[in-house]
Amino acid sequence: MYRINPLLRDVLITTDEVIFHAPTKHTLDPRTIQQSIIVAEERLVRPALGDGMYYDIARIKNQEITDDNRGGFLQLLPEAGLVNGDVINAMEFLSVDYLLLWKQHLWKLTAECVMLLSTPEAFVQFSSAGVTHSVPASGPMTTAGEVSPTLATVKWMMDKKMMDRVDPLMEAMHTWLCANKRKYPLYKKDCGCDTKGVAYKRKSDLVLGLYDDVDNHENCNCYED
Repeated sequence: MYRINPLLRDVLITTDEVIFHAPTKHTLDPRTIQQSIIVAEERLVRPALGDGMYYDIARIKNQEITDDNRGGFLQLLPEAGLVNGDVINAMEFLSVDYLLLWKQHLWKLTAECVMLLSTPEAFVQFSSAGVTHSVPASGPMTTAGEVSPTLATVKWMMDKKMMDRVDPLMEAMHTWLCANKRKYPLYKKDCGCDTKGVAYKRKSDLVLGLYDDVDNHENCNCYED
């Protein structure tokens, strides 16, 4: 999925990728999404991955057009009118391990984060008339067609999105990365090991299978002492 990145900085996701993986109509204004990508990634995704891993994936997923590579990209995007300095964002640039992470967890998580941070801009927007509702506000005189929800509804929706969609996806990605930590050395989040590589998070004092899989390479390279 090769797309021009008009933001001119390395980001993980494109507008089309957000629309593909987000619970939204395909008729929405892409600019509303586009202008929330950087905010969503800085606010939620980068802290979830850690700086090192976030910037590494973003760097790889974005390539700048130069004299050396423009010919190849023109074949992929013949109608784009590419010039030197344009930035192309594509999952095809990712390594095998990063692509697996992207498809398994990160794509969906990032799309949900962008939609969450886009919600206020979909509710009210700046225009030449000032701050206005995106569509007429709901009320006794507006009963037909699309109307803006009440502020209470928008707040409820954002809370539900964060608690029931974004948070579980973040936790699932963290668990998956910890289980595959050897493939992702830049992931520095706590996976339950102290500095000696010994697990310190316990659910109870009862330890079953004490000596099973001491060399726990598939998890966080630590074991229960």
